[in-house]
Order: sequence, then C-alpha cells, then structure tokens
Amino acid sequence: MNQKKRRHYRKKKHTVLKVISIIFVLVIIAVASIAYAAYRHVESTFSTSYENFPKTTSIDLKKSKTFTTLIIATGKNNSKNTAYATVLASTNVKTNQTTFMNFPVFATMPNQKTITEVYNTNGDDGIFQMVKDLLNVSINKVIQIDVNKMGSLVQATGGITMQNPKAFNAEGYEFKQGTVNLQTADQVQAYMTQIDDTDLDASITRIQNVSMELYGNIQKIAHMKKLESFNYYREILYAFSNTVKTNISFNDAKTIVMSYNKALKNTSKLNLHTTDENGAKVVSQTELDSVKTLFEKSLKETGTKVQIR
Repeated sequence: MNQKKRRHYRKKKHTVLKVISIIFVLVIIAVASIAYAAYRHVESTFSTSYENFPKTTSIDLKKSKTFTTLIIATGKNNSKNTAYATVLASTNVKTNQTTFMNFPVFATMPNQKTITEVYNTNGDDGIFQMVKDLLNVSINKVIQIDVNKMGSLVQATGGITMQNPKAFNAEGYEFKQGTVNLQTADQVQAYMTQIDDTDLDASITRIQNVSMELYGNIQKIAHMKKLESFNYYREILYAFSNTVKTNISFNDAKTIVMSYNKALKNTSKLNLHTTDENGAKVVSQTELDSVKTLFEKSLKETGTKVQIR
C-alpha cells in the first residue's frame, strides 16, 4: 500500500472512531437533562434502548472499575446487512482515559474471517464472540447503533449542512453537487442510500460524512451554556432510543457520568493497520498482538496512558 493510500485509509479510521464517540456524549446529554425536569423521560429512554446481551461480563460500576464497551455500527445498505464499524473501548477512571480500538470491518483477521462476513452470518452475537476471541478480554457493555436511523438524530439536533461531491437522485430526492442541507430524517436516509452496486464506497463515504456533521451537532449541544426547551431534549432522547440499543441501564448511565466523566473526555485511539495481499486487506497476527498488548495496558489501573497509534 503506497503512502497516499495508507494515509487516506487511516483518515477514514479516525473518522469512524470520532463518530463512535457520539454515543458517549449522548449519554452525558441524556443524564444532564435530568436537571431540566426530564427525569422520567430520560429513564424511559434508557428503558426503551435497553437490551440484554447475555454473553457480557457483569461489573460493578459504583466501584469505579475499568470497564469495556463493544460498539457496533450496523445497518442495511442496498438491502444487505452491513457492519460499518466495530470498536472496543476501555474506560479507565484511574488513568482518566477512554481508549478506542478500531477493527477494520472489511479486512481479513488472523482467524481468516472478516467482521462483515461474521455479521452477515451471526449478527451482533457473532461480532461479540469474534472480538472476545481475538483479544481474550471480557466485554462488559455493548452499544449497537443503527446507521439507518441516524437521520432521526440529525433532525432532532437541527439538521446539517455539508458538501456533496457528486450530484445524484435517491428515493425521490435530488442532491446537487456542492452544498446540501439535510433537515429531515427522510432526507438523510435518502442521502446515505446506496444507489447501485458501483456506489458502495461512495455511499459509505456519505454515511461517514453525515456522521461527522452529526458529531459536530452533538459537540455543540454538549457545550451549550444555556438549556433549550423541554421538547428539544425530549426529541433528542426519542431519537436516541430509536437509534441505539445497549445494556447500559439508566442507573449505569448516571454512575458513568458521575464517576467516569473525566475518563470519557480524554480519549486515545488504537488502529489495526492492514497490508495488501493479492488485492485484499489483511491484519497480520503480529499486528493484532502488538495492538492487543496496548489495549491490555489501557485496562490496567496503574501506569501511563495509552498513546494514539
């Protein structure tokens, strides 16, 4: 892989990692809105989003122990189930750091499988088991994000404006080249749709670009000094419950915000780098072992912080 392609591939990885961190910010927003007399609505939101993942390892967050979270972004692309991102995060209150380890979903791992293939066969459970087996670590929490429903979050947070590199039509909408303004969930869904078999890479890029603009919206909300109306937060909470499934309960979320707040704000990223073998992207055993060692370091409650790789 030449240097230009390698830099481009790394840039996409960093984009996905930033997108995934949206969920942690949303948790903070949800709990913060309690102060705005929305306690019951927030609690209801987490109840709606809650899903039991029986293979996870239980942990007492009230003891401020380091915990792991598997974050999976999936959806349908041209009627096909697709895993867009898989990240394992460790949140360590002792080092005040959250470390994200990114798994390239289309690359062949040392077990000769890709995450996309495993997802198509065994769904979220298959990804869970694959990550657990590759790293030999316990997974405490799971967050599953439905990419196809991100439009509801875009709409709830005020819409987005972005650059569209190529004009196209989808689901009754015309998207001209240049600046596009996406305000409704239906507009966003149409914009992210894969038009045909030749449009896969472009559609994934559009999904990533929408995600980054949404991330910007969430950042602005998180830093608001003035509270908006009750309905404003209610719509965001509804969109959250529509887009996310997780075994993070309402009480878990409150504990995370109170005890792990600094760790969530201080993030580090670990990327599994790939090599080209006969036109396919491959993660070697040596590469996996190297990044695995760094991730294990992030779980320790003593020592130095993990640096970006």
